[in-house]
Formats: sequence, structure tokens, C-alpha cells
Amino acid sequence: MGDASSFTHVIVGGGLAGGLAALALAEAGRGSTVALIDQDAALGGNHTWSFHETDLDAADRALVMPLVSWRWPRQSARFPGQDRTLDTGYATVTSERFSRVVGDRLAHGGVSLLLQRAAVSVTADRVQLDDGTELRAETVLDGRGPAEVRAPAAGYQKFVGLEVELAGDGPWSDPIVMDATVSQDEGFRFIYVLPFSRRHVLVEDTVYGDTPVLDGATFERRIAAYVEAAGARVGRVLRRETGVLPLPGDGPGAPAGAHDGAISIGYCGGFFHPVTGYSLPVAARVARAVASAGSRADTLAALAEIVQSLEPQRRFERLLNRLMFRAMRAEDRWTALARFYQLPESTIARFYGSRSTRWDRARMLLGRPPRGVAWTRLWGALEEAA
Repeated sequence: MGDASSFTHVIVGGGLAGGLAALALAEAGRGSTVALIDQDAALGGNHTWSFHETDLDAADRALVMPLVSWRWPRQSARFPGQDRTLDTGYATVTSERFSRVVGDRLAHGGVSLLLQRAAVSVTADRVQLDDGTELRAETVLDGRGPAEVRAPAAGYQKFVGLEVELAGDGPWSDPIVMDATVSQDEGFRFIYVLPFSRRHVLVEDTVYGDTPVLDGATFERRIAAYVEAAGARVGRVLRRETGVLPLPGDGPGAPAGAHDGAISIGYCGGFFHPVTGYSLPVAARVARAVASAGSRADTLAALAEIVQSLEPQRRFERLLNRLMFRAMRAEDRWTALARFYQLPESTIARFYGSRSTRWDRARMLLGRPPRGVAWTRLWGALEEAA
């Protein structure tokens, strides 16, 4: 058994949620009593996190913007017979920049960074590592990702992304957050495009499906076909990214406090957008709350306040998941998103930022339902929300 060390905070998981929490503590001058543990050799894993610039308030922006790798002034969405360009800024954080910038700031702030170390036991006040070392803390935060999402899944968002170098200049200059003009296999399917330059592009094939099964080879073939159909050609693949995210349709917002008393943050704590899977905006808010809290009890109270403030939004967003996955035929799910992208830009922005008003929510639900709705299932989903 290794020696025990004591900290105010031990954070398990150096991804987005854990890394931002450690960063916020370091920037608040509290880094010298913080330990951050991750099983990989670098922070951030293999991810790309994006957000709409209207998702963040001023304090969130101060924490996040130094981590941003690319920004664009606009974005677009495409559906059969419908193209929409939004003059809303869009930004991306890559895991490479996240690892470099957060790692440097944590080192400067005195955080104990323990990489390539696995946590084998995580409780409310201690973490045991794979080499027997025990870390004790007043507050243990667990941010190890979506492996344990407690709310029942209505469906799954699954994707494969290829970051590629093109053989020549591509046609893209701004992000395409959804291109649903592609074939609708398994459920709502779209291509997501982030052009870092004319020849450096991330292209993701995403499906909102009923099962978590992901055939990576098929997704990659479809990405190559999409690039070629756009008049470009993949020169080489620089990076691959895959994910399967459960999207909840039932249950209350997940409170902090899973994993035998450790405080859950990030995806496994329910701190993500149930429809889109976006997690960076609320991760920034959680990180600032952690850094402002003076004790474990204060941290639990602060996170419970975030959960409570978001619950009206989350209840509505879970309803939308039930409608999409339970009341619509898989091949027609895209029509719900096409209808959504006909709404005012301000309504769209507030939805992504989990700030929808009652009028926004009414506009999304009222009117003629999208094509493919099964009426008996629709009423069943609405009755569950009553």
C-alpha cells in the first residue's frame, strides 16, 4: 500500500469536465491543494468539443476562450430542399490544444497532475490508484465520461469523425453543423463539417439511432463518399474519433453524487444537453461553481442549484427525445430537425444554450407535426410529460 496524500480536491478524469474544474481551481489560486488523475498520457483524450458562442456568458468565455483552436463567424444547416445559414459564431476546442494549454496552466498553478494512473476505487473522500497509492480529499470529483449515465436512454447519438488532409482545396469555409441531405440510415443521419483550412477538415458522420451499435467501417466509407461528392478527395487521415452517447428520454435531471459518494461531473453526472449531446457550456458552468465553493457541502449545493435551474429545460429536452425516438419513424426523424431550423435564429440559439423560453418551447411543439409522426405514440409521449 502506497502512502496517503491529502488534498482539498481530487479530480478523477482529465477530460473536458475534470480538466476545466482543475483549471478553474488553479485560476482561482487554489491549485496547490488539487490533484487531477487520468489514465492516459495526456489530458483531453481524443476529442473535439464545439460550441455556439451564444452558449457562454462572460465568465464562461473567460475560462474557455484561451482553449479555443478555431472560430468561425457563421454556421449552416442543410436539409432536403432547405438550407439555413446562421450568423452565430461557432468555436472548437481540440484535445491537443486542451492538453497543452490546460496542462501548462495547471503546472503553473501548482496542481498535482497524475497521468497514466488509473483509479481503482473512488469514494466520497478518497481515491485509490492502481499502484496502491491512496489520495484523500474533502471533495472528490468524478468526471470519467458517459460510461455510466443513469437516466434511461431514449436513443443514441453515434458518430465517426475523420480529421483529414485533402488532396486539394475543399469547398468549405464555414462549419456545417448538420447536412441531412444524405441517406437516412438507422435514424436521423447528418454529416458535420469543420473546415480548419481549405485542406484541413474534420468530417463526422452522425446517426441518432435506436441502438448503440456502431459500424465504424461503414461510417468511414460514407465520409469518403461525402467528401468526393463535394468535389474533394481525402489525401490522408490525420485522426479518427468515435463516440456513442446515450440520449435520455426519462427520469429527472441527474443530481451530483454518484459513484459511492464521489461528486459526479461531466456526462456521467448528467451535465450535458440531452438532445444535442453538447457538454462544453455546462462543463464550464460546473467548473466555475466548483472553484467558487468553499467545501464539499458548498460544492454539492452549487451543483444542485445548477441542476435545479436547468431542470425545466431538461424536462422539455427529454420530451423532444421521446418524441423523436418513440413517436417518429426512424427514416423521418430528420423532418423534426428541418422544422426546428425554420425557427428564428434567436430561438435556435437559446435552445442550444439551454435557455429556451416558454414561448420558444411552444413554437417548437405547436403547429402541424413533422412528417412520419405516429399519432398514438405522440400522445403517449406527451402524456409521459404531463
